[in-house]
Amino acid sequence: MSRPPTPDQPSESTVTDRSPRRDSACATDTDASAARPTRRRLLAALGGLAALGSVAGCGGRNGRDRTNTDTSNPTTDASEDRGPVPETVGPWPQARADAGNTGVVAASGPTDDPSLRWSVTSAGAVGATVAQATGTATPGERVYVAGEDGRVAAVGPDGTRKWLTELPEARFPPAVGAGRVVVPVGDALVVLDASSGDRVRSVELPADGFDTPTVAGDRALVGTFSGGVVGVDLGSGTVRWQAGAPSRAHPPVVADGTAYVTARRWEPDDGDRPGVIAAVDVESGEIGWEVGLDGEPTAPPAVRDGVVYAGTNRGRVHAVDAADGGRRWRVPVGEWVTRGPTAAADGVYVVILGEGPAKLDPGGSVAWRSNAGGGTNPVLAKDLVVVGTEDGVAAVDRDTGRTRWRAETDAGVEFDVRVADGRVYAGDRYGTLSALDVGGGEQVWRFPFRPTRMPGPVVGPRTVAGGSRDGGTYDLLATEGTEFPLSGGAATRGVTPAVLDGRDLPDEDPPTGTADGDLLFGDGTRTAGESTEGAAPAETLLGGGVDGSLFRVRTVEYGDSPTDGLGPTPAPTPTPGPDEPTATATPHIDFPRAAPAWTTTLDAEIRSPVTYAGGGAYVGTAGGVVAVDPRDGSERFRVSLGGVVDGAPAVRDGRLFAVTAGGWLVGIDIDAERQNRIDWETALDVGSGAGPTVVDETAFVAGDGGRISAHTTDGDPVWDRPLDADVAGGTAVTDARVVVGTGASEVVALDRADGSVSWRADARGPVRGTPAVAGGSDSTVYAADHGGTLSAFDAADGSVRFRRRIGRWLDAPPAVGHGAVFVADQTGRVYAVVGE
Repeated sequence: MSRPPTPDQPSESTVTDRSPRRDSACATDTDASAARPTRRRLLAALGGLAALGSVAGCGGRNGRDRTNTDTSNPTTDASEDRGPVPETVGPWPQARADAGNTGVVAASGPTDDPSLRWSVTSAGAVGATVAQATGTATPGERVYVAGEDGRVAAVGPDGTRKWLTELPEARFPPAVGAGRVVVPVGDALVVLDASSGDRVRSVELPADGFDTPTVAGDRALVGTFSGGVVGVDLGSGTVRWQAGAPSRAHPPVVADGTAYVTARRWEPDDGDRPGVIAAVDVESGEIGWEVGLDGEPTAPPAVRDGVVYAGTNRGRVHAVDAADGGRRWRVPVGEWVTRGPTAAADGVYVVILGEGPAKLDPGGSVAWRSNAGGGTNPVLAKDLVVVGTEDGVAAVDRDTGRTRWRAETDAGVEFDVRVADGRVYAGDRYGTLSALDVGGGEQVWRFPFRPTRMPGPVVGPRTVAGGSRDGGTYDLLATEGTEFPLSGGAATRGVTPAVLDGRDLPDEDPPTGTADGDLLFGDGTRTAGESTEGAAPAETLLGGGVDGSLFRVRTVEYGDSPTDGLGPTPAPTPTPGPDEPTATATPHIDFPRAAPAWTTTLDAEIRSPVTYAGGGAYVGTAGGVVAVDPRDGSERFRVSLGGVVDGAPAVRDGRLFAVTAGGWLVGIDIDAERQNRIDWETALDVGSGAGPTVVDETAFVAGDGGRISAHTTDGDPVWDRPLDADVAGGTAVTDARVVVGTGASEVVALDRADGSVSWRADARGPVRGTPAVAGGSDSTVYAADHGGTLSAFDAADGSVRFRRRIGRWLDAPPAVGHGAVFVADQTGRVYAVVGE
């Protein structure tokens, strides 16, 4: 067959282009951003040097420059004495069950009478924050939303998306001004064109950690976590000055060429001055004056009519003169001023811990206090004070403090709301941007800013694990959902790991848990001192994060493997018999963190789950694929494909298969004798975010536009079937069927031989994850949908075996093991569904 030309490397500003690319290139992976703190937990960033792939020359079967590899340690080389090569363990040890991405296992899952065995919040939510130009908002102006997974989008006044850009590790709300959107990313600011989303420049900052910048004309003023305030020229990308270090500075507020800053002093002069208000010249960075506070400031200051206001964690509001810092007044208002102040002509508004908004008149007297709640800075709109709350948005009357209206959102609102053009805009923890009428709180529109693809769980002999959306990797005991601590996990968004055995790792001393040294699991019959002969093999997780970090760490080695299959959790009885569950919960055990076998960091942004086969671990990156030795984390080789590889690579018979987001299916020889070179590549006409499935001599691909195709493992076409609906997940392939889920709320089974439709079955919402198939000759297809329902279908004819509503937005692919189906939803919860 003829070989198509090479795809281009995507631009740095966006990786959302799904069109095929046909210009020749030989490129390296894009740099990964630094690790960041996350909302749910802050895991230790991985250490170790980045293993760099050397340029070994580019070439494929047709002689074109294509491949960037390091073949000094080929995957199949067993000559080096690094110990035994581990194997995968467990019923569903990697993202799509096996290295071929088949999504099919012989073990059975539930087929009727489904019930929820357990659910645990561990997978991590993806919150949304919203920003808008301040002071210059005009009717119909766009708002801008950023997700905690690195996406930034512009949304029009009608709730439709105008552009989308992916910036790995973008955080906090962006800032908007002068036709720019300024986004904190790692240790830099990324400047986007507000009209198109195109990346204009990136500016590295001289201090670690920062909040939303303040845009004032051509300046961005950044309050950092340890380096005071940094002034950046947005036009040139130059850092102009740094002032106030060492301190943790909140975003400045600018008035008449002066930036007013509240900051926590890391090295206070004395115990009575742990915080300060300072006036900084916007152009030069010179500090005009500085006034000590009697507590730590909790939010940016407010400026109005020549007065600067600040609140502290000791429950006081301070007012000082903007010209010279002279103190006007200091008033106690509650236990803790959590957010605010916001200043207006009629008074100063703050939020008090455990209560809600409160108003002070310009002289400092408390006018009213409200119990409406609130966790964001108060925003003023007409005659209202608007705040985000744990369940939505609340609006309080500015004159009386009475709650005028409440509006529920999908989840709590953690970042500031915005008000413009008669609407309140709020982003919540589950990634939904809501537009509300400012007069009564009625919903105008909702913009679900949640990713269409979510990492699914994997299942080992004892545990269920997966990549968390807001940082790291979770690991749960399969029988009851207890979460175990992991060390060495990535601090950034985790990818789906692989479960390996631990025979090649040195033994560790068993932990002790209860006072007498016993570790109790389930029925309490197993202790740390008992023999583990015949128990399931020791598990290790090989995982990582989108910043390029990789690790391998031992999971829990105690407790029985659920070899008999999981059934419904029995209800305890008040007076239990010898064989009945007790009324007392299993004792809590604080398990120690297991030391990682190794950690390393690739100089590449990891985009796919981990695929494991033949002693090698493979990940898709922002520019191709990378292979790693599981024994020590050393990089075996990397191949640049000139495009993003979002889906798990498939491995079979010494060859790796990958699909790029630009629409190319590529076959790569990974045997030592073949030197890890691209063997062939073929254009798919549509992009794909899911890895291929390789069974026998055929590779199956689900394109994003709903085009399902089959190719030989030499790249030749076999059949091509367009569906009338979008497909976000991949294919699950049995002996007779190719099964996919669609955006039209269907599960479709195609004939494996010719691609004709064998059956269609309705789901309760769009199916965005790859279905799972289990059960051997009497197979069941499990599909989780965006409506929150897990459905089971007969694999032969598509008839419904059961439906069970269990969560919200089940966009992750399910996994089957121990007689149960495990799935995660976009709220960050993991579920175990069992049968009778």
